[in-house]
Amino acid sequence: MLKKYWFLFLVFIFAGCSQIEGFFQKDETSTILLLYTNDEHGHIYENDGWYKGVALYEMWEEEEKNCKNCTVFRLSGGDNYTGTAVSTFVKGASMAEIMGLLGYKLSAIGNHEFDFGRQELFDNSRLAKMPYICSNLFSKEMEPVLEPYTIQYAGSTKMLFVAAITLDTKRISRAPAFIESDITDPASTLSQAIAKENAGINIVVAHESYENAKNWVEALPQKPLVAFTAHDHKEAVKQIGGVFFVQNAGYLPSYAKVLIEKRGKEAKVVKAEIVPLKRDIALKSEGSLKVKKTTDKYLEQLEKDAGETLIFAEKPLDTRSLQKLFACSMLESFPDHDAALSNPGGFRDTIKAGQIKKSDILSIFPFENFIVQTEIKGKDLIFDISLSENAWCTAKNIEKIDPEKIYKVVTTDFLFQGGDGYRFNSSQGVTTVVSWRTPLEKFLLESSEKGLNLERAFEKLTKGL
Repeated sequence: MLKKYWFLFLVFIFAGCSQIEGFFQKDETSTILLLYTNDEHGHIYENDGWYKGVALYEMWEEEEKNCKNCTVFRLSGGDNYTGTAVSTFVKGASMAEIMGLLGYKLSAIGNHEFDFGRQELFDNSRLAKMPYICSNLFSKEMEPVLEPYTIQYAGSTKMLFVAAITLDTKRISRAPAFIESDITDPASTLSQAIAKENAGINIVVAHESYENAKNWVEALPQKPLVAFTAHDHKEAVKQIGGVFFVQNAGYLPSYAKVLIEKRGKEAKVVKAEIVPLKRDIALKSEGSLKVKKTTDKYLEQLEKDAGETLIFAEKPLDTRSLQKLFACSMLESFPDHDAALSNPGGFRDTIKAGQIKKSDILSIFPFENFIVQTEIKGKDLIFDISLSENAWCTAKNIEKIDPEKIYKVVTTDFLFQGGDGYRFNSSQGVTTVVSWRTPLEKFLLESSEKGLNLERAFEKLTKGL
């Protein structure tokens, strides 16, 4: 007996605590289930009656039930809130509350997390009962809500969850929280965290597309077992150099699941897949009923405050027509200007057949942008139009844009400040107090009051009939 204790004492002295742990647990087996979504953009509910938040709760409840003796972690890749009217109208609170009920453990910071402001994100983090993590975003203003990574345990297995945000953030977001921050190379900050913590399993959660993330993940001295990615809304399940890259589509049509088995010191992914979200809900558990009740609470609030009908559409409006409708309605509200334009990325939903309400316009244009009146040279207007797909409109008397002539233009403050690479002189413009949604809402309502449906109103606006 004494020999055994002396042996353990010597092992402790010469091998260190970490190896002692391995000595005792070399045969321990852990099963870990990671459930993941990204770029949810508030899509807990669709206007066709699809309760996505409820469906996700029920499917995750079933996943956990079927995974015997599993440790389960529920994760997000960021961009949780800005999107549907039911989320945007309450500055993300509905999505945050639902994420809390769904049991999310953490979320990466996405480029839309600060769309409603810094305090709103702090409030949503508390409501969702989850931290936001990001290793390569630095700002003292974010310290109450943001950590570079978090440590969790699956049994005795130490797990590092470390996050990063895309380097494109400052180009595509004008949120002050990002403008005032430093965003550094993720390969450097991730490698530091992995080396420092020496965890049994390393998981990266990055608000970065798979196509970009794979390049800097490959450069890491110590590779993570799984890299969850996001941002470009495309599905991906790929294994490269021992790393499983997993990315779900945007707007919550599905979720990703990764099953990990750890035996002793060795961990491996035994399954990684994308699971389509079901449309039918069962409402058989108390938790499922609570998610639906919470969703309905916010839907009722939205209908009460933003349920005004603007116009009737006989059929859905295609994307290009919607872009033209928006730009020309903006120009109509500022008739002394020569052109109006917006960016395709600002359009987040479509117009469907039936009654078009203010809440529908909010879903299409969820960002809090304002209209700017400015002047630019023709060559810059030509360049900006080239970025706008069909979201531009010129006055009827302009047949061709003269590159050297000065034109009066209306646009959004996001583009005016350089968002999406548009060319404007930020010293030559007036930012109005007019929301960018107002001209379209006004045009639709006035057209309806004249007895027009959407199709006829669009024709009159764009063709001058």
